Amino acid sequence: MAANYCEPCTARGIKLTASQWCTECEEDLCSDCTEVHRVQKISRNHHLVEIDICCKEFWPKNHQACRNVISIDIASKNSKQSQSFLDSEEQLSFILETLEKLRQNFKDNGSRINQEETQILKQIKILKENIIKKLEALEETLSKQISEKKDKYLTSFKRQEKYIMDLVNSLKAEKEALEFIRDHGSDKQMFVSIHSSTPVLHEIENKVKQLSETFAETSLIFIQSNQKKQIADFGSIELKETPCSFPFVPYKQCQSQVPVVLNHQKTSFTHLYNINMKGRFLQGVSGLTVSDNNRLICCDVQKKGVYFCDENEYQIAVSTPYDPWDIASIPGTTTAVLSSRYEPFIQFIDLGTRRIFKHIEVKQSGGYVIAATKDNIFVGTEKEIQVLDIQNVLSGHFERTVSLKHGQGPIGNISVSSNGNICYSNNHKIFCTTSDGEFFSFLFVTFPSWTT
Repeated sequence: MAANYCEPCTARGIKLTASQWCTECEEDLCSDCTEVHRVQKISRNHHLVEIDICCKEFWPKNHQACRNVISIDIASKNSKQSQSFLDSEEQLSFILETLEKLRQNFKDNGSRINQEETQILKQIKILKENIIKKLEALEETLSKQISEKKDKYLTSFKRQEKYIMDLVNSLKAEKEALEFIRDHGSDKQMFVSIHSSTPVLHEIENKVKQLSETFAETSLIFIQSNQKKQIADFGSIELKETPCSFPFVPYKQCQSQVPVVLNHQKTSFTHLYNINMKGRFLQGVSGLTVSDNNRLICCDVQKKGVYFCDENEYQIAVSTPYDPWDIASIPGTTTAVLSSRYEPFIQFIDLGTRRIFKHIEVKQSGGYVIAATKDNIFVGTEKEIQVLDIQNVLSGHFERTVSLKHGQGPIGNISVSSNGNICYSNNHKIFCTTSDGEFFSFLFVTFPSWTT
């Protein structure tokens, strides 16, 4: 019965129920002796397990209902060569390997953060320098305006000053003439002089009146720009989080014959940047696509053009023979295909030269969506999806048609998965079919106008 109790305490004549078992000492330990065992230098690295694992068939307190229970001495025989031991070793190695990957990922992430900090600080410095250059250019412009306006005023002022001095000299001459006649002439001479100078005085007086009426005190003032146009901040710094590149699958699931697939669903989006359209205003974007070299191309049905954006900036706009509606880049090529707004034609555009090089007639493609894979082009109509073979597309060869599940109506968008399944939207519904047109999925959503 000694095995029911803590063996060190039993040796001292104390009976305490054991709760742990030391695999190295092969002794049962109570809670107090367990704590001592864990801190003593000689035993701190020993392995302790719950006593429940080492079930004794004669424990009446905890195992009254146990049947066919064997002793741990028998159960543990050849444990070092058992499959359980091998599984435990593999599980430990598996977890350690995963932890090492996580540790390395954290380390790499820290290094990347430091590099990104340096890069962002460089970007901020360049931004500051550009703003300073812009401010200096604005300062130079304002200084030039000040000089021009000041010089303009001074030129006008000197002209007016000369004009006034001429009037002053004329008045002084008339005054001196009157004073001379007064002092040295006769009354008759004075009478004649007064009447002859009267028109001159009236003319000078009118000129002075005009000067007085048009005179304005001129000042140079600085009109500061609206506060909304001034620099409020450079931007902001955000932490962007992406899912772990190696999702952890528990060891037991790794052993299962059925592969376990962990789905990481995106529940939010992070705004990265705006595209600088350089003053261009889009009025009705009806379709857009991204080429293999990460170039954004979009159709504006109102402006009737195709817009190219590269490196986050607008590059160029091109016109098309038929008003564009939707656009799809053909993977692995430098070609994109457009549907037309009104006419039953699809158009091919070279993304390198940015020119339309071919258009072919199809069945009612006007105003409908378009999609492309490396092998096929998918054109939506009222009643079906036309599938064209790219190899024979210039001849207008139709490989097949896919009937629409919802019957008839405009398709909001078409998306083709890597396995060939086709998803398309109509009103508040999304339908999925196989490449052969066999319907297999339906989803009702609030805003399904576009799928991707």
